[in-house]
Amino acid sequence: MATVADFNEAAFQFVQGLAADLSKDDLELPGFPDAVARLQEALADESRSVQDIVALINSEPALAARLIRLANSAAFNTSGREVVDPRAAVTQLGFNIVRSTATAFAMRQMEQLDWLKPVRPNLARIWRCSNGVAAVCHVVGAEVEGLRADEAMAAGLFHQLGNLYLLTQAHREGLPIASSPGWDEVAQNWHPTIARAFIEAWGMPQNIAEAVENQDAAARGELAEASQLTRLLSAAKLYHAMREAKDSARPAIEERLLPIQLSGTAFLDLVAKHADEIRDTESAIA
Repeated sequence: MATVADFNEAAFQFVQGLAADLSKDDLELPGFPDAVARLQEALADESRSVQDIVALINSEPALAARLIRLANSAAFNTSGREVVDPRAAVTQLGFNIVRSTATAFAMRQMEQLDWLKPVRPNLARIWRCSNGVAAVCHVVGAEVEGLRADEAMAAGLFHQLGNLYLLTQAHREGLPIASSPGWDEVAQNWHPTIARAFIEAWGMPQNIAEAVENQDAAARGELAEASQLTRLLSAAKLYHAMREAKDSARPAIEERLLPIQLSGTAFLDLVAKHADEIRDTESAIA
């Protein structure tokens, strides 16, 4: 009978084996919809036109419909003018929000794949974290000097890509993740670096890549030299962990969050001030 130690050793060897993949230009997420992967590549290519981007979006009607709905939501449509087609949605939302929305769409699609059924609870947990953190980042990011709300939202939605990659690769190779208590610790040590590799491979801004790699800075108390985006992302992730934690664990997490400030304002005060907007944004992204 395999022990936790046996699993941890197998998991370590598995992750070590993935290290070579991080240097490849053609990183692939198992189960990631092909249309979304091609869209991410196109968005990273400066020679591609908006027409090219819209054509790729139209190849996946459900994604096109989601972008139109998002562009018409109260959280993303301040003008009140109705958006009726993908081109108008792309123009209004911008490429970073399109990237984020496409990734969110892909993550929800992956939950429906038969071969990933055994790890659906894990996928659902990754989605909840991505969605909750992205909503906080987008709303609070709009309030913080020097930050862009679209980049903050992208950092929030992409920060779990490493976990998604590890989960799907491990399941495909037969590692018994769902029944192994040691998996979370193994993934925790590796997933931020892997997420950064995907972000760089998809040609996204370096400030997003750096923030994602340092997503646990707040939890480790290492914010002294952190960028504003890193401060926001890591605080938002810690805040989501507090929301998900048992009642007995929440005070300790809140104590870590209390001293965190963004542009001279306490992070928790910003979250409280914009609680309704964060809730609306979380709903719109979902």
